[in-house]
Order: sequence, then structure tokens, then C-alpha cells
Amino acid sequence: MPNPVTHPSCRRCLIIHTETQYLGGAEKMLHYYLEGLVAAGVETTLAAIAGSQVWGGVPPQVRQLPLANAQQFSLMQLWRQAQTVARAHRQHPFQVAHAWMARAWELGSLLAWRSGLPTLGTLHDHPQAPFISPSRQKLMRASAQWGLKKIAVVSGAVHQACVAAGYPLHKLAVVHNGLPLPATPALPRTPASALKLGFLGAFSERKGLHVLFEICDRLSRLTPVPWALHLAGGPQDDAGNQLMSRLRARYETAPWWPRLHWLGWVDKPLDFLASLDCLLVTSSDFDPFPTVLLEAGLVGVPVLASRVGGVPEIIVENQNGWLFAAGDSEEAARVLAGLTGHPGRLVEAGVCASRRIRTTFNVQAMVDNYLHLYSQLAPAAG
Repeated sequence: MPNPVTHPSCRRCLIIHTETQYLGGAEKMLHYYLEGLVAAGVETTLAAIAGSQVWGGVPPQVRQLPLANAQQFSLMQLWRQAQTVARAHRQHPFQVAHAWMARAWELGSLLAWRSGLPTLGTLHDHPQAPFISPSRQKLMRASAQWGLKKIAVVSGAVHQACVAAGYPLHKLAVVHNGLPLPATPALPRTPASALKLGFLGAFSERKGLHVLFEICDRLSRLTPVPWALHLAGGPQDDAGNQLMSRLRARYETAPWWPRLHWLGWVDKPLDFLASLDCLLVTSSDFDPFPTVLLEAGLVGVPVLASRVGGVPEIIVENQNGWLFAAGDSEEAARVLAGLTGHPGRLVEAGVCASRRIRTTFNVQAMVDNYLHLYSQLAPAAG
């Protein structure tokens, strides 16, 4: 990792994470971020639910502050959590608090009101995403309006959505996620005679799995060049299982069906990605800033992705990958068919993908951008 940048006004920070139900991309990014803070010489405390999965993988230099579980919103539990943090703040004062997930915003806001602790919140999703309840959306807006001093969003697309949802513009700042970098860049991978395509993720409508299969169906008629699709992942619920049943019934007699290779959930996703010539990301819904695109770039793999959410902020057309309109399997298949005849373009795009992650979307840049925001919140802290 590059030499840490000194931020003298931000030496002690509190990170708050109160989610217990999920351990996903935001938590993975939190672990990267904590490692980056330690490398930057920042004394860091993590306040999280006692016994939650997020504790796993936390650097030993990070102090842990266990909180009582308040997954269902409760003023009494929220007050108890605030008391726990306030006691720790009195014993060893923090300069800035950072509510890593929107579910922690109300605790951060309460701390700002009770202890005068300047608080930043990060938003990893669309502020009006369908999986966020209307009551939670109201609570988020209230925290953004009256509690939090700054709101960091993970992409320009989320920034635009927050403005449209009525969030205060002067509080918003874009901080892209970043990955820790290996010592050496990924080596270019020369495609074999059969193009190796890949998909990594949940088998769901949201991830556009029906579009993925439509692309395969069209691609088989557009090019004589052999190809194969390797699928890493699986259904996560009944809706996913039902979707797969419908897709099998429709396509399993197609001549290209034997080209599909079902791997299930893989233990080493980076190794899987590194084995591909091109990753397909067919999401149909808003995708704030997909970590899988960063991971593909890290191992030097180009991407063909639907143009949704923050995807165009990572994928630069005809440089580190290619974009198509969400749901447009015809456009995507045409792009792939053109690539099958020019494998050198895939190699060039893979090199560009690796370079883009190393220069733009690395964890050091993410840490420096957050520390800059911290210094704005507590410029005179000692």
C-alpha cells in the first residue's frame, strides 16, 4: 500500500455500524476501509452490534465497542446505544463519528445532538430503493436534514438521487469505494479459442438473469466462434428458484445450453474472475456502485455491463469495458459477437481495467477522501 498521507486534524475517529441481518458489499468495503485507516495512522474505534458478523476480519488495531441490538427501531434501544458511545467518548474523546450505513444514521444524529460530536453518514444505496421502507426513508431524510453534518455517497448516481429526494445539497459529497491493491498489477490474459464469459452474483430478476439468458440465445445465432458461460452464484430465495425454473423450461433444449457451466457460490471470487475473458453484469435495477466491477478490474478482466446507476462511473466505454441499455439483450449480444472476432480488444480492455482500479478506485484514495471530509468537520481538533 502507498505511504500513508498525514491528516493531523483527524487522529481519532469512531465508525458506527448497526446492521445485523446482512453481510454484503458495504461490510466488505468497511473492512477494507478500516485497514486503510490503520495504515494511515488514524486511531479507530468500531461501534457495532455485539456478536454481529461484521466483527470478523476487523484489524486488531481497531478498538471494538459492542452495542446492544436495536435492529427494529426503538427509541429506548437507540438511547441505550447512545449512552454506550457517549461514555466511551467521555473516556477517550473522538473527533469525528462516521455512521457507515444508513441504519446507523439516527444513532449518529443523536450523538451529534447529545455530545456535540460531528457526524458523517455514508449512503451505499439509492435513498428511495424499494427495499427501504417508507418510514425508514423518512428517518433517513430527517437525519440528513437535522443530524448529520455531511453525507458521503458512493457514486454520482446516488448523489443525483439524493438531490431529487430532497437531501440538502450542501451536505452531499461523492466518495467512491476502493479496493486494496496487490503488489503487482494483473498480467494480461490471452483468450483461448473458446471465449470464456462469466457471471457472478445472485440469480434474481434484479440482477437481470433473464437478460443474461437472452444474450446467450442471441449470441449463439450471431457468431460461429465458440464461447462458454460460467455462472458463479445461485438463487437466494423462492423468487430466485422460481426464476431459474422458468428459464430452464424455456432454454434447456436450446443448442447452446451445454455451454453453460454451473459453479455455485465460489469461495474465491477473485480467482473466478481472473479466469474469465469477459464478465457480464446484466443488472436491471439501479446499482449504486457495483463492487464486482472493481474486483474484475483489479484482476484485469473487462466487463460488459448494463448502463444503470453508478456503473458508467467505473466502466468507460471501449476502454475498460462496454455498456448496453438495461434489458437490451440484442445490443449486448451484438457487442459480444464483435468481440469474439477480435480477442485482442479484450486483452487491451483488461489492461486498461487494471490500470483504472490502481489509479482511481484504490482504498488509499477512498481513505484520503474520507479523511478530507473528517478534517472539514473537525478542523481544529487536536
